[in-house]
Amino acid sequence: MEKATRQWAEAPLRAGLLFLRPDAYAGRGDGMNAVFCGMLLIGLLCAAATGQAEAAQQALLCGAGEAVTLCLSLAGAYAFFGGLLEVLRESGAAQALAGAMERPLRRLFPFAPGEERALGDICMNFAANMLGMGGAATPAGLSAMKTMAGNGEGRASDAMILFLVVNTSSVQLLPTTMIALRAQAGAAHPADIVLPTLLATSVSTASGVVLCLLLAGRGGGARACPR
Repeated sequence: MEKATRQWAEAPLRAGLLFLRPDAYAGRGDGMNAVFCGMLLIGLLCAAATGQAEAAQQALLCGAGEAVTLCLSLAGAYAFFGGLLEVLRESGAAQALAGAMERPLRRLFPFAPGEERALGDICMNFAANMLGMGGAATPAGLSAMKTMAGNGEGRASDAMILFLVVNTSSVQLLPTTMIALRAQAGAAHPADIVLPTLLATSVSTASGVVLCLLLAGRGGGARACPR
């Protein structure tokens, strides 16, 4: 848990380094870069072939300008929620939430021998996601996957699959990003989505967990370790 907490706390610093030193992340995500470049190239070629090159150019410029405007307008909202989440972290609320989840997660996950060492990172990842700290959840999630992958033979285990499903569906106690976007769009009550989001993500997470447990072991994945 101490290692997971330290990595989680260092997430804002790593995010800052990404902007100050892009070379620190050089060579990562080349596959997705190729996909996006391919999509852009195909779109430009189609626009040129259909005689809409000028419209495509205007759309690119307008889209870039709107993206900058949106980022600047959301800066205040993100600063507020970032400060609120930092208070939760410094007060120990996030760590308490992670600690409360440790026992049920130990029973839920079909850990293969050795994979249980990732439980601390898994708890911190889930706690950060539930509080809307997506950026802070990423380091803990990557660490958990790396730990579990080190015990496999080149294929995802049942615990890794379940972790990915729960991480993707992620119960949201505080959907800060969507609240900020609704506030920017002029919603009269931007926080009205808290309860519907909690209900929707709870159902999606429960459904994913049930399916994973029903299908566990059918693909030759790792067996659950004895408890």
